[in-house]
Amino acid sequence: MLYPILLCSLLYLFAKAGLRGLLTGLLLSAVAFVCGKEISRSTETEGARAKRALRAGLIIILGTLLFFKYGLRLTSLSTTIPMGLSYYALSLCAYLLDVSHKKCEAVSRFPDMAGFSLYAFSLRQGPINLCQELLPQLRAKFSFDGTRVIRGLQRSLFGLMKKLVIADRIGLHVTAILGDENAAGSLILYAMLLYSFQIYADFSGGIDVIMGLSEALGITLPENFNAPLVAKSVTEYWQRWHMTLGRIMEKYLYYPLVLSKQMRTFSKRISSKFLRRVAAAAIANFLVFILVGAWHGTGWNYIVYGLYQAVLTTQAILLAPTYKKWQQALSIRTESLPYRVFQVVRTFVILTFGRYFIRMGTLPDAFALFGRTFRSFRPGALWDGSLLTYEATMPNLIIIFIGLVLLVFIDVKHAGGFCFRDAIAKQPAVLRYAICYLAIFVVLILGIYGPGYDAANYIYGGF
Repeated sequence: MLYPILLCSLLYLFAKAGLRGLLTGLLLSAVAFVCGKEISRSTETEGARAKRALRAGLIIILGTLLFFKYGLRLTSLSTTIPMGLSYYALSLCAYLLDVSHKKCEAVSRFPDMAGFSLYAFSLRQGPINLCQELLPQLRAKFSFDGTRVIRGLQRSLFGLMKKLVIADRIGLHVTAILGDENAAGSLILYAMLLYSFQIYADFSGGIDVIMGLSEALGITLPENFNAPLVAKSVTEYWQRWHMTLGRIMEKYLYYPLVLSKQMRTFSKRISSKFLRRVAAAAIANFLVFILVGAWHGTGWNYIVYGLYQAVLTTQAILLAPTYKKWQQALSIRTESLPYRVFQVVRTFVILTFGRYFIRMGTLPDAFALFGRTFRSFRPGALWDGSLLTYEATMPNLIIIFIGLVLLVFIDVKHAGGFCFRDAIAKQPAVLRYAICYLAIFVVLILGIYGPGYDAANYIYGGF
């Protein structure tokens, strides 16, 4: 099954990114292929040679990523980042590190390497794959399984609903509000709260399409989301959101930093027993989130976004004992439903304020939007009919509201271990077909299409 998928991947990459994008992907795959074999060939007595090969591979791959993301800003060249570079560059770096640590065998054939790194469905917005997970599936012989195909297409269809019906409809509404310099602050806050739902429906919807199509082919990709809307803290949110990026950062950056000799030496110099225990984790966490922000984009607004997340997650580590004392002093029942709902809403609002930095193009624009939010709040604008002037009729607002309820309901059930596709599979055939036809009808009738509108333009495709 490898060669048909590889051919489709290369054709797709060429069609979407042109010759430059195709050559970039193939060249970086070749670098990883050669360096991986060199690392594998090195014996115990040639450890320095293996390290040189590892360093060379990482420098070339990450250097290429940094050049396109940041270096081009310093030149007069007018070009764009090759499609998928942010995703397959991390996959290739993880591959080289795994070969170096003997957690993965070096790939012996270049088509295998190219097939793994340039897997078509993951190029647009991930998930970020590991070689030892994906390559064996690509090498396996394809066998048709009707049940698997149906389940995969069901997931893809639901992903299209999230993207075309919910996310894109919200996007038109949000863009209209934020584009109005005279919009009330309450409307701007409302739009940013909607944007948090939009980016989730857009990103997870696209991943559902990818996961479903891959499942139909007999390929299981790593899950990228685990009900992030029910996260009770920012730390938990990042454990549920973009999980493959989190896995890469945790496995190849966070833990190596925490367990490094330099970090242990630094921690021993701290007098406080508690701070000595958490210092390494706090510092590594801070550095990781700054890099996560930089990975998302090239402007200072993305760096500040990373700093925002870093501060929130690091203070949770440092102030954990204090928060526990407050909860005990106030006799808060942390497992009660009202308190858990409060935690979820609080987390969602905190994360929404962070998204000011990635929604706007520059850092000054983000701060300007903050100012507009609180300068003239006017809560009455939310119910005086103003909303209907921003790319939204009453039916559109109803569809948005139903979509939001659906997203929250699905995440709540998902967090409880409920699987909707399993439940549908147990229903009578008539009901199963009715559900599928209804979903198709919803996508075709209620999806956002039209001249000048790119339905395949995903938010995370720009990261």
